[in-house]
Amino acid sequence: MSEGAYEELLELTIRLAKERRVEALLVHVIEAALRLSKAEGVAIFTLDRLARHLHRVCFNYRGMTVSGHSENRIALYDRSLAPNLKDPATFAASTSSIVAVADIDNAPGFDFTSLREFDKTIGFRTRSVTVLPMNVEGEETIGVLVLVNLPDRSGNLLGTLPKSMVRPMQGLAAHAAAAIRNARLFEENQRLIRQLGRMNEELQQENTRLISNARRSGKPRGLIGNSAPMEKVFDLVERASGSSVPILLRGETGTGKEMLAKYIHLSSVRSGTPFVAQNCAALPENLLESELFGYVKGAFTGAVANKPGLAHEAHGGTLFLDEVGDMPPGLQAKVLRLLQEGEIRRVGSTKTEIVDVRIVAATNVNLEEKIERGEFRKDLYYRLNVFPIIVPPLRERPSDIPRLIEHFLSEAANDPQNRPELMPETLDTLLRWSYPGNVRELKNILERAVLLANRGEPIRPEHLPAEIAGFRNDDQTVRQPLVTDGDLKTIVGQYEAMVIETKLREVNWNQSHAARDLKVSRRTMVEKLNRYSIRKPRSADRYPVERSEN
Repeated sequence: MSEGAYEELLELTIRLAKERRVEALLVHVIEAALRLSKAEGVAIFTLDRLARHLHRVCFNYRGMTVSGHSENRIALYDRSLAPNLKDPATFAASTSSIVAVADIDNAPGFDFTSLREFDKTIGFRTRSVTVLPMNVEGEETIGVLVLVNLPDRSGNLLGTLPKSMVRPMQGLAAHAAAAIRNARLFEENQRLIRQLGRMNEELQQENTRLISNARRSGKPRGLIGNSAPMEKVFDLVERASGSSVPILLRGETGTGKEMLAKYIHLSSVRSGTPFVAQNCAALPENLLESELFGYVKGAFTGAVANKPGLAHEAHGGTLFLDEVGDMPPGLQAKVLRLLQEGEIRRVGSTKTEIVDVRIVAATNVNLEEKIERGEFRKDLYYRLNVFPIIVPPLRERPSDIPRLIEHFLSEAANDPQNRPELMPETLDTLLRWSYPGNVRELKNILERAVLLANRGEPIRPEHLPAEIAGFRNDDQTVRQPLVTDGDLKTIVGQYEAMVIETKLREVNWNQSHAARDLKVSRRTMVEKLNRYSIRKPRSADRYPVERSEN
């Protein structure tokens, strides 16, 4: 290597080390490549995020430097997905080898269509071309460096790199690749920091508002959640708090519908009155009727005195009907009467009584299908469904899982100061499980783990149920780990995938809504889904999720 080439590379290295802006880096590389190679023109192509195309991002032909992402691109694969080895730029990028063509007009085997089309747009004529791959540590390909019209010994523009300049130019390309990659990662990291800062501010505001609402309404201990889906639920509860309209809670088993019903009661104007709950699937029809509406003396064997029902006990307050979808058909008409007129009749009585109760019902079954089968009254459905609230499953609000773990561990240990800690791999396993049994399943898992762990020792993966500790990802029942080992680019990519999947779960896998919330185009969203192999799990289709368009 000549002393001049050494000095040029040293100066470039110093400049690249100080520069964080990608566009400025490209200009430095172009100028250094021109001085070293004596070429008439130099261009830099970089791979897109999906590594499917090369984009010309900076060039200098005849002393004029132009930088910025260009729509001019070259595909690395043909329609059959076979590597495109006809274009010299894609050949160099795909094979990580130097391509040197002294005369493009007499070079069979290569297709210079893209090069000639570009020449037409800028009024230039390419005679010779040398393409150097831009690799990081000999593995990751960033793009290619293209040298156009290199002079030969006679000064004609039909030359290639002399042997003495091959190593310096390879070194320049390697320095450029590393600098461009690091600058991109720095810019992406800064963007994520700003985004996380905004998200943190929003979460703090939301948390403050939810804490204020909880203090005002007396939210039951254990009703934990500040994710977007739960925020929507709390917002709906707040909107309904000033009225006595019936509310229908829909969602999978174990999502906390009864606890939410208590929260609805405590948030309403009836908060100082009784809250009475009854599981409609727990008793046969006759017993359930007498429990709900009471009975008079002599109504049946064993009825030795008049007895009020749960509707009497809930007078002025809230009557919660759990598993209302499993209510016996014969009783549905009497509940409908209670909803419409506020009237009840005790078993064995001919007298109608008036009670003032607010009905909150819950179900984990598809009432529409039951109506079609004649198992549930359509008129009762319409009376119950005045103000529906869909309680999201735990898999659609994964950001709530860490707080729920802390809460249930403290409860299970009976002493928050001495509760057992989780091993990192245990926490990672818990965060990746999809929880088909929802919040109730998570609570049971932690209660069991606390009992199995020795006092003073952390909870290990073997303290978890076997199907969780040794699960397989064969039915998409798990999410990928939040953070794994790797370089900065890998970790940032994993975090981006986690953010996208979390947002998709919160909007019921609606890609357009997720793209809008994340402020990216739908095309970008689709590309990232393909890149990170994010797919909608089959279990996400069971319950519809309402979404406001505001």
